[in-house]
Amino acid sequence: MARGSLAKTLIGTAILQVFPGSFIDSDQKTIRIPTSVEGEPLEIKITMTCAKDVIGTGNGGQASSETVTKQATPQNTEMTDDEIKEVQELVKRLGL
Repeated sequence: MARGSLAKTLIGTAILQVFPGSFIDSDQKTIRIPTSVEGEPLEIKITMTCAKDVIGTGNGGQASSETVTKQATPQNTEMTDDEIKEVQELVKRLGL
């Protein structure tokens, strides 16, 4: 299994759960999220690749402020049903 494949699968699955109608493209690297703006159908395209360099390490696990504007804190990647519903409601309110 290629490096990062498991991580991409987990993250891709989470994105698919949040956005109804989203799907993974035939290249197995791209997620497409259908939406519309002013009645015009659109797809947001997210390409997933595994970074060869990890910028969040090297400083005792701290990312350099020169390379990162905001650092994410690792958390449980499993979304609860309530979290999924909340995101779906937000997407609907935003018209996405």
